[in-house]
This record gives sequence, structure tokens and C-alpha cells, in this order.
Amino acid sequence: MEVETKIKEDMKSLGCDSEIKITLAYQLYLYLLDEKLMYDTEYCYNRDVDTLYVVARPNKNEKINIYVPVPTSFDVSMDFINKMQENLCTVETGPIINLAFIEEDFTTVIYSFTKGLAERPSAERAAQHKCREEKRRFINSELKKKKSDILNDALNGGFVDDDDCEIIE
Repeated sequence: MEVETKIKEDMKSLGCDSEIKITLAYQLYLYLLDEKLMYDTEYCYNRDVDTLYVVARPNKNEKINIYVPVPTSFDVSMDFINKMQENLCTVETGPIINLAFIEEDFTTVIYSFTKGLAERPSAERAAQHKCREEKRRFINSELKKKKSDILNDALNGGFVDDDDCEIIE
């Protein structure tokens, strides 16, 4: 039996029925073994998220990293990344998950995502932040427009309207 066929059948026996997922995981497995020369490379399957993935060590003394194959045509969201981290990351692997984006010609690009570096703000908080930024931009643009007038007033003592002043006794 051919090695590729044996590995793909083994991946299928783990519980994965998707030929696309099996092909992507197989290509990633080969990429990590042959091109990246990783140690302790193994393929795994998680039923909870129906994901076939590969674990490997970049160096002999480093901890195991998780690599999830993703076709480049797939729209990756923060929810997808969080779901993968929640279901695949362990104490042994740590909070990092690597998404291996695989092109149709099997070109592979790997991006690492670390859980907990920065919390994602809520939609309400993001809207408040955006509103503050818009106000700040508006004020800065107005200050730039009137910069020369402000500087002239400051250098020449300016002009103060009596309506603008309040006498404190």
C-alpha cells in the first residue's frame, strides 16, 4: 500500500469523513515534516469541532505546537479562531494556535494566534471608541485650520470679549 493512501486512511479512521480536510491535513503533515523539518509530528482529530490538525515541535526542546490546515478560500473569523483555541489548546501546548493557510497548489503560509494577548472589545465599547476617535479627528482638523489665528492671538495678547469673561470676587 502506498504511504499517502495509508496515511489518509489512518486520518479517516480517526473520525474525519471530509476528503478536503484529509487532503489539507496530509499536505500540512508533509510540509511540516519535509520542508520545516519538525520533530514529533503527528496528525490528530477533534470530534467536537470536526477538525483534523497536526501537532509538531519546531525544535527538539520546544513544546508541541498546534497547526490547523485552512483552505485559503475559507473566511476565518475571530469566532473560528476562539473556537479552535478553546477546543485544541492544552496546558502542554499553551495558548498559541497556528493556522496553516493552504492554497490550491498546496502553497502553505502559517500564522500564529495567541489567546489572551488582547481582549476584543464589545460592540458597544468599540462604537464608543470610534465616536471618540471621530471627535478627536474633528477637533484636530479644526485646530489645524485655525492654527495661525491661535498663534497670532497668543503672540499679540489676543482679544478677549467681555461676554467670555466672568469676574470672580
